[in-house]
Amino acid sequence: MLKKIVIYFVSTLIFLLNTQLSTGSATTNITPVDLYNKEVVSVLFLTTQDSTGSGVIVKDDGTFVTCFHVIANADYIIAKSEDGAMYFVNGFRYINPLDDIAVLTLDTTRKFKPITLNSAKMQIGEKIYAISNPQGLQFVFSDGMINQFNKDYIQFSAPISAGSSGGALLNKDGKLLGVITSQLNPSESQNINFALPNEYYRAKINNKKIINVDRLDWTEFLVANADVDQFKIYTDYALNDYNFAMFYKYLKPFSVRYDIPDDFYAELGFFAFCAYLSDADETYLEDAIKYFRISYEKKQHEETALFGLALLAGMSKDPANRSVDYVVLLRKKYPKSFHKLMDIGEQAAKCKENDEDCFNALGLNMFNALLELVPDSN
Repeated sequence: MLKKIVIYFVSTLIFLLNTQLSTGSATTNITPVDLYNKEVVSVLFLTTQDSTGSGVIVKDDGTFVTCFHVIANADYIIAKSEDGAMYFVNGFRYINPLDDIAVLTLDTTRKFKPITLNSAKMQIGEKIYAISNPQGLQFVFSDGMINQFNKDYIQFSAPISAGSSGGALLNKDGKLLGVITSQLNPSESQNINFALPNEYYRAKINNKKIINVDRLDWTEFLVANADVDQFKIYTDYALNDYNFAMFYKYLKPFSVRYDIPDDFYAELGFFAFCAYLSDADETYLEDAIKYFRISYEKKQHEETALFGLALLAGMSKDPANRSVDYVVLLRKKYPKSFHKLMDIGEQAAKCKENDEDCFNALGLNMFNALLELVPDSN
């Protein structure tokens, strides 16, 4: 009888232990619903004067990480949390256009729940979740898996769209794997999306705050607090990103504050020309001519400078810019570029006054012809 009691007691104990272990195990598996409700408070909806995007809070003071391209052309940045509270972005801890990373700060004394950065090894096929703001929709949740990864990027399948950049890519435990950055052209591919791993910004979130105490326009503030080394960073980013007109906003103030390397004036002239094509501001045209002329006079990238002057000097309202026949000089020294210029001239002669398509095509041809000659653009 005693033996039966002991056996019964042991079997019951084992059953209870197994039940307890099973129950305990179940409680550690966070459901997608719980994960979203727990982590969405660490995601921000970002608004600038002409775009929206996403950000992820990484410190309890509201320091957050996003993609540089989300805020690159901003006059101001407003961050909205999931509870509807709104804050101005008042500074930064780290800016790197080439890596597409910005670690920014909020104008508030509120304490936030920061997201936890993942440190465990990732695996292909691992379940992941994304929280972001696609197409202006706010705090959208999607899921997928890791398709591949390396030290430079994480490729994943959770659906995203424009506006998701800067959003959170989370593992099944709600830890941040990386910040959503881009997708391949959705008209040509499906769910081939990318995030920047935590290593891009992990060591930067405790950098000293640079605060916009004078409440400058955001772009003006970034330029005012950038050093001469970042001049080259912004330039390289502009060349890589092909957004030359926008980045002239950054480069022009640099040209006033610092001595420009002699071999850079041709590039700066090209950027100013792109800004002119974009905004038709005569100031940009005069800037482009000025920089090309300096480049020519300093005998730096002479072909580029001469081509730019031959192309643009005739558009200038300043007679001094037309006092030198740059077309003749171009023909004498660089006949191949001279013939390119003649082809553009023939196209211009065919454009009727109100034919916008013709003028747009002309502007594109001018852009491409100059781009081929710009140093470091190929």
